[in-house]
Amino acid sequence: IIARVSIDNRTRALVQALRRSSNRRVCISRVEELTYHLLEFPESRGVAIKEKLIPCLLRLRQANDESLQAAVRETLAIIGYTDPVKGWGIRVLTIDGGGTRGLVALQTLRKLEELTGKPVHQLFDYICGVSTGAILAFMLGLFHIPLDDCEELYRKLGSDVFKQNVIVGTVKMGWSHAFYDSDIWEKMLKEKMGSNLMIETARNSKCPKVAAVSTIVNRGTPLKAFVFRNYNHFPGVKSHYIGGCQYKLWQAIRASSAAPGYFQEYVLGNDLHQDGGLLLNNPSALAVHECKCLWPNVPLQCLVSLGTGRYESEGKTNVTYTSLKAKLTNVINSATDTEEVHTMLDALLPPDTYFRFNPLMNEDIPLDESRKEKLNQLQTDGIRYLERNEEKLRKAAKILTQEKTTLQRLQDWIRLKADMYEGLPFLSKL
Repeated sequence: IIARVSIDNRTRALVQALRRSSNRRVCISRVEELTYHLLEFPESRGVAIKEKLIPCLLRLRQANDESLQAAVRETLAIIGYTDPVKGWGIRVLTIDGGGTRGLVALQTLRKLEELTGKPVHQLFDYICGVSTGAILAFMLGLFHIPLDDCEELYRKLGSDVFKQNVIVGTVKMGWSHAFYDSDIWEKMLKEKMGSNLMIETARNSKCPKVAAVSTIVNRGTPLKAFVFRNYNHFPGVKSHYIGGCQYKLWQAIRASSAAPGYFQEYVLGNDLHQDGGLLLNNPSALAVHECKCLWPNVPLQCLVSLGTGRYESEGKTNVTYTSLKAKLTNVINSATDTEEVHTMLDALLPPDTYFRFNPLMNEDIPLDESRKEKLNQLQTDGIRYLERNEEKLRKAAKILTQEKTTLQRLQDWIRLKADMYEGLPFLSKL
């Protein structure tokens, strides 16, 4: 009890110190001090809000100082304050898992960028990925890497990570249940992504909300999805999914891509993470739920869901029993099936809101495929599929680029002013 009281008192003192500070440099250091405190003691966010921290931060954000604005944006994200969406409704992108087959999703995104004339991070308010989809979500949503560079990085990733002598891989499989070297993968992630925390990406005003999904396998059954977020939900808003924003970018990808049999599971704190695809290989329903928590009264404008290719094997056989291997394969296939979620959302969401792109492939390409000719074949199949679905792509692009009405812009402005001036009649302060 004493500890809780002292934390609350510390929170109040930090907010009051910030409100008193007038010097720009002092302001920045006090905002950052408050950020560290709120990250360490998330339960103190409610006290900070009661101390009228949000109006104070919103007024500071008006300052013509990029460093101060960036620091304020991060603190607002930790508190769970969300700015209005870009269009008249929420625009969501989700990307399935599938290893190097993620090249298929890149094809669709390239086409959407061509049709809209905008990069991916400007088109969407929320981007969510699983495993390989999380890598793409981070590349595009957080690092704003152009699609051509993404493809190059992706192919390099395939050749660097998925190279393994079969004998060595088999020995490793027996030893650590992972065919590939998880340490090499971890080292690559640290080099590419640095030591930044998820929430620190909120400092950049151009970054949408981004999430990566993993599966926690040591909290009993049923298995639980875990969401690595670069945002927080407002105190009192309860998401169905556990998660957090205080983890490093590379940790989120390492956890989300720990595919059983390919990489070792990943220990983070007291939790054991495996590939998010074990539970939710198509994260579209999760993304819609998270968005409804972030923007509760805003309709869904567009949900673009990208698969990494599907393969339908030959029809039934005449066998009267199945081998153990076949039984396990059936369990894995049903667990990672992405089309069930698609069927459900297609039935539930309003017309012309939901667009799923998931090409039917000529052959069953494994997620660790790194041969150049196979990856090229993958791309060719993807391009042919997009040519056949050009009308659907054009419709998605058209809906994605629909802007806010003048009335909505006015409502956003009024809400911002009300938030800045503590809900008081603010006209006298303009």
